[in-house]
Amino acid sequence: MYIYRYIDAGIPAEDAERQSRAIQNVAGRLEPSGRDQRPLEARRVLEVDGEPAQELVVAFRSHTDSASSDISPLAKGRELHDEAEEEGQPWEDLPRSERCRITYREDLQEQAAEARAVWNLFKQDPLEPVRRYFSEYVMPGIGLFLEGYVIFSISNNSTLFKQAYPKCWSTFEDCNETWTEATTYLQLIGILMGQLFFGVMGDWVGRRAAMLLDMSIILAGVILLTASNGPTINGWVICYAWAQWLFGFGIGGEYPMSATRATEESAEHRRYQQRHRGRKVMLAYTMQGWGQFINLSVLILLLLIFNSSGNPPYSSAAAGATWRVTFAVLIPLVLYLIYYRVYVLKELTVLSKAKKKAGVEGYDWKSLRLLFTCFGHRLVGTAGIWFCNDWYFYGNGVFRSTFVGILVGPKAGVLTNWLYSWINAGVQLVGYYGASLSVDYRWLGRKRLTAFSFFMVAAIFAFVAGFYDQLIKKPNIHVFQFLYYFSSFWALYGSHTTSFLLAAESYPSQIRGTAHGISAATGKVGSILVVVWLNYLGNHNKFWITWPFALLGSLLATVFIADNTGLDLAELERRWDYIRAGRAQDYHGLAVHPRHLSLWERHVLHINRQYDLQLNKKMRAQERAEMRRVAQQAEAGNP
Repeated sequence: MYIYRYIDAGIPAEDAERQSRAIQNVAGRLEPSGRDQRPLEARRVLEVDGEPAQELVVAFRSHTDSASSDISPLAKGRELHDEAEEEGQPWEDLPRSERCRITYREDLQEQAAEARAVWNLFKQDPLEPVRRYFSEYVMPGIGLFLEGYVIFSISNNSTLFKQAYPKCWSTFEDCNETWTEATTYLQLIGILMGQLFFGVMGDWVGRRAAMLLDMSIILAGVILLTASNGPTINGWVICYAWAQWLFGFGIGGEYPMSATRATEESAEHRRYQQRHRGRKVMLAYTMQGWGQFINLSVLILLLLIFNSSGNPPYSSAAAGATWRVTFAVLIPLVLYLIYYRVYVLKELTVLSKAKKKAGVEGYDWKSLRLLFTCFGHRLVGTAGIWFCNDWYFYGNGVFRSTFVGILVGPKAGVLTNWLYSWINAGVQLVGYYGASLSVDYRWLGRKRLTAFSFFMVAAIFAFVAGFYDQLIKKPNIHVFQFLYYFSSFWALYGSHTTSFLLAAESYPSQIRGTAHGISAATGKVGSILVVVWLNYLGNHNKFWITWPFALLGSLLATVFIADNTGLDLAELERRWDYIRAGRAQDYHGLAVHPRHLSLWERHVLHINRQYDLQLNKKMRAQERAEMRRVAQQAEAGNP
């Protein structure tokens, strides 16, 4: 008999149905392959830290090992997250050949199991896989869909405004040039402020409350964008610019909140978060790409409807109807999301449990100080790569009109410009999904994917900068077109998506939102700077200033990024508990294994010297003994 002990807080004693599901869940995760075993029993209700809990003692009896039925669950029991260490060496300590063999086998088994699961769902109901996809990946990232839809519409709308309102957006006879350009800057500044504010707010009052507040601000921003007006056309521009700021402030909160919630939602299921945590978070981020793609689709369709064709001239009435309806269609979606977050979305317990364990109410200021003193180098990595990514990613978007002008001539119509942007958005979606589906492979991981992505973008842009005069000539124009789209793919297949993930899973829950907000806001600084700088450069020089930052991003990822692929985030929380208690040197677990540390942490800070499997087992035993003592005291007080 094989017996496992598992304490799952938050399961009410009277909830028999949930108890049954929990038993089956534990049984399904623990059943070794190749054995015919059955869960036998679950017993004992107790309290842990004042919360109702079930102690599930799940036994599996093998037909070939029935003589072991007298094993005591307390003598031979073990917590789920200790399984790898109790059986011997962790995967990280195995020889390279053994790691490769195990990884290859597990990847094949996982792919086959997922394919069977999808097929079984499809046989039950052909739409069930779609519903599961929406609930698991679309809803967690729907706020980022709004962000992608609106933020990229600014440059798309500007293309239309320059031809429909030339005296305002081109010659600036009727409008103030500063306010016209501010429509771009104010939105980015609003996003930056929202990322910082809601990152702190999410760690202070909880993820759900922060997500509800930012969605309410988004609603106000979308309504103001749709209805923006003024006594003069310049007054409209000013109103439009401030509406962009308000929307940006609200949508900025979706970055840290979507990332932290998706990370912590997967963390509540240990096996899933170790195998698919990256996919969970990055598929939510993929909704940003869908927002851009669908925005362009809507713009193209509306322009054809209101202007009768996509060709100039564009009347002010047709242009106004096009961009206003583009924003107006979001209002019902935002209203539904507010309803969803009020009545459907539940608060996760990861943050509250961590705060309760640390004895903290409100914001954890001690963890904020420790973030800079103990994890400052990680902030250099996650914030630095986000800065470099946004520098070339938004730079790529800003000179998209330059790219189209080189391809089809400077007098290209609005529809032509949008169609090329639409193709580019489709290429980026391939990168989003490619990165999401490969980031959890241990042989690749977050760090390699990020560094290689940066390097490829740097190589492509350096090549274009070096051979620019030859590439823009007619015989080579399709090579130039391919390289531009190819750079878009590599930007998304790596750095743009992994920067979102790494800023969430590199930090403990008490400070995760704040750290993610700081990293994302640093990225927005890069996007603001590049948008300003590119206005003063010629077409050729725009490529020259882009590739060095991509190369810098590759260097930062190589030196400062810690790869948490396959690491149970419970280990990161456990290490943080030691750091917070002033006993950082007493932690010896997998979170300080060389495979899960950056080069800086290994060769400059020498944190990897703390890793010791045997010492970690002893510390685990002490922690389990303390947990049993607390559980027994709780049981004695609540018979």
